Amino acid sequence: MSVTSVGYKVGKQPIAQSFFVDESRGIYVTKVDLFFKSADENAPIQVQLRNMINGFPSSNTILPGSVKSLPGSTFSGGASVSADASVATTFEFDEPIYLKGKQDYALVVIADSKEYEIYVAQINEFVVGSTEKRINKQPILGSLFYSQNGATFTAAQNQDLTFVLHRARFKTKNARVILRNSSVPLRLLDNNPIKTTATSQTVEIFHPNHGMQVGQPVEISGVDSSGVGGIFASTLNKRHNVVAIDHTGFTITADSAADSDAIGGGSLVKSTRNIQYSTIYPNMASITPAGSNIEAKIKTTTGKSLAGSETAFQKSSVFETITLNQNNRTNSLKLVAHDSAETSELGAGVKSLDMELALSGESASAPMIDLQRSSVNLISNIIDKQDSASTSGFNVPLQFVPETTRIGGSSPSKHLTKIITLPEESVGMKVILTASRPEQTDFELYFRSANDNEQISIKDFTLISQEAFVPNSIDNMDFKNYTYLIGGLGGDAEPFTKYQLKIVFRSTNQAVVPTIKALRSISLSV
Repeated sequence: MSVTSVGYKVGKQPIAQSFFVDESRGIYVTKVDLFFKSADENAPIQVQLRNMINGFPSSNTILPGSVKSLPGSTFSGGASVSADASVATTFEFDEPIYLKGKQDYALVVIADSKEYEIYVAQINEFVVGSTEKRINKQPILGSLFYSQNGATFTAAQNQDLTFVLHRARFKTKNARVILRNSSVPLRLLDNNPIKTTATSQTVEIFHPNHGMQVGQPVEISGVDSSGVGGIFASTLNKRHNVVAIDHTGFTITADSAADSDAIGGGSLVKSTRNIQYSTIYPNMASITPAGSNIEAKIKTTTGKSLAGSETAFQKSSVFETITLNQNNRTNSLKLVAHDSAETSELGAGVKSLDMELALSGESASAPMIDLQRSSVNLISNIIDKQDSASTSGFNVPLQFVPETTRIGGSSPSKHLTKIITLPEESVGMKVILTASRPEQTDFELYFRSANDNEQISIKDFTLISQEAFVPNSIDNMDFKNYTYLIGGLGGDAEPFTKYQLKIVFRSTNQAVVPTIKALRSISLSV
């Protein structure tokens, strides 16, 4: 046995020892023991685990979590050093590091000091403490490597690092973990998100996808000191009740009427929000060696669609199975509420979303979840069913604009085709939509046209009725043909050479939406 310097040249030139993981299922490494003859009390020393690439330690790929440093003070007064390799210095990782089975890895040791001397086994050298027994074979399947620059390694075929690698063994084969949503912070709104109307106490807050419900408390903060429309900042920066909602924002009632039409608030306005969703994607960074498994279940809280009649804030009493790392769709709207709403609606300490992870494995082969690299993506559809006045099954938006209007239309979900120019004049058209239209959903077709001498962008749209009744789809994969006839059978529409179609999607359940698979139009020439 002999010794070699870790920092044999100043500049953090590492040494590395390759090794082979023989266990087919892989192992979890918890710590490594090294043996030093001398050390530098003023310089730290570090170990890393790296992949092997083409028989050499990787120059830049370090296994996550596998970097562990010890200060030079670890060796103060001669501690952790010995003249016979009898004292181990332990580098314990902050978390178990998983190494795949039947693969090579490298243990890298780095120190910016030539004072560190570490024990190595060298062929034909005496075993430490013996003058008779020599090392006549390599103790492991691996090699010692030296590097001048930390990127390029040279193998020392007759040497191996003296080290002990510790693997984990788990006491139980089954475990259960409960994860809950974090707090939903106030959202910073766009610049000047507040609108007032002269002589009115109604104040509009521009806050897309806010997830709030009518009658629910909302916290406003950050309105600049000048206020908005004569309404003082102090009367805006507080808790209010939501009066009306749509996908663009909501309204509140101020303590006094505004003295002018105004838009303002500044760049620091914040508002509470809820996160509504109908698709959940649990993005879990996990390791599941052979013989191990992770099963996921969730408890959710109901939301309320813009035009829906659902009851929000109903927390489920049982867990429902979901699949990790893929989209899980629901048939009803859910939400994750902000803290004060959770407390008032669900109860103190109750969260909107619970996820149960059931972990199973063997003593040496267990699943692992990296919570620092895990998250949950929540996806919702922005769809409404609007009317200009309060009607059952409809939502009244903050500013209703009919879809017949040439520009705009307040419905949030729609498809507008490009302007299509015909080679010759037409007096009619048949439109065929291949679509799924489940219960609670609907869509409308709008049409506008112009001749060569007209500008189509200034024309209003016309709502087109279906030719015949078509029953609702069973589900979103049940597609049917919907037909529309413009100009009648004889073609009595005003002659046109260009046209444009608009499809407006509607639903009273934002978790269930109509889908268009194909759109065809056939023009009737003069």
